[in-house]
Amino acid sequence: MENQLPNFPVPSQNYIAPNLTPMPVPGGGKTSSFRINKKLSLSILVIFLLIGLPIGAYFLGQQQGQAIKTARLAKDMNSVNITPPAPTATPTPTPILAPIATNSGTLVATNTATWNTYTNAKYAYSIQYPDNWNSQLAEKTGSAFASSVVLNNSGSPEIKINAIAKISDSSNLSFADYVQVAGIKEFGYSKLATIKPITTASGLSGYETTWVTSANGQTSTTLPITYFEIPSDKTATIEVFLYNAVDTNTYETMVSTFKFTQ
Repeated sequence: MENQLPNFPVPSQNYIAPNLTPMPVPGGGKTSSFRINKKLSLSILVIFLLIGLPIGAYFLGQQQGQAIKTARLAKDMNSVNITPPAPTATPTPTPILAPIATNSGTLVATNTATWNTYTNAKYAYSIQYPDNWNSQLAEKTGSAFASSVVLNNSGSPEIKINAIAKISDSSNLSFADYVQVAGIKEFGYSKLATIKPITTASGLSGYETTWVTSANGQTSTTLPITYFEIPSDKTATIEVFLYNAVDTNTYETMVSTFKFTQ
């Protein structure tokens, strides 16, 4: 006889689950969420205070420090007695012997009241020179230097006046044209450096020149040479030489007093 399973009753497919009512949580479900939000807010506040307070304190300290510096600066400025310096008397410069040049190039002699006057009878001209200088007359052989006057204050030539015959191959040139080649023809200078028309205090016209000279491969410019044409002798010129640059002002004043006496 085969074994048979016991016949248990099979539950119905229309089974209805019992009505389970959830147990209420003490305090409700919102209490846990509120506590979490409160903790988060406190954490943010703490972080803000930890970061914000030092920054605020730094800027407040900077403002206070600047205010203290400004107050100290104002105090120091108020304590300084800012008084403009008393005006000092400007010394009056010692007048220098020099001619006054007008716009027309006329030289006007100044401070020559006590000067001596040199007169050359042969070429009929005169010129004034400082009263502490000496004048000397020296004749030189050759047609180039018909007469020579040395005016000096130290025993050496300072300013020299020569009557020089025009070079024959250029003697037919006008005075203005001859002056532009005179230094080349007479002394072998390389070329004319500058030329300036002048008029003396007596109204006599002339030219002040400088020249380029070469020696040992080096070039330089001469000191001034002033030319005057002799009214009674068109074949010669009066030439006034400056030998010492420190006497430039005296030279200019002397030239301003040059004139022909006939």
